[in-house]
Amino acid sequence: MKRNEVVIDCRLLKRGALRYTPAGTPAVDLLIGHGSIQTEAGGRREARCEIEAVALGEMAVRLSTAKLNRPLQISGFLARHSLGNRKLVLHVTSAGPLAGSDQEQDQGSRRS
Repeated sequence: MKRNEVVIDCRLLKRGALRYTPAGTPAVDLLIGHGSIQTEAGGRREARCEIEAVALGEMAVRLSTAKLNRPLQISGFLARHSLGNRKLVLHVTSAGPLAGSDQEQDQGSRRS
């Protein structure tokens, strides 16, 4: 098995303080929220969830100052929280504004 990839449209609900691993790598713990309507077994279903996530390195530094509750698209992979804790955590490898979101428009207006 090789594929372990998650892409989700979400909002940043909570963000921990920027911290550093014993190896000196920046890290930040996140809680992201998702809500949508999905098709399942031929019917429509409301899908809502909150997901614990972590970002490391430059991504941690970037997300440590991201505004809460702004629409984001996050990509990453799932892994155990730790060797002794089997709970899944989303490890963020990329994050950016959703197309058409206020954040993208804010960034565009700053470039003009």
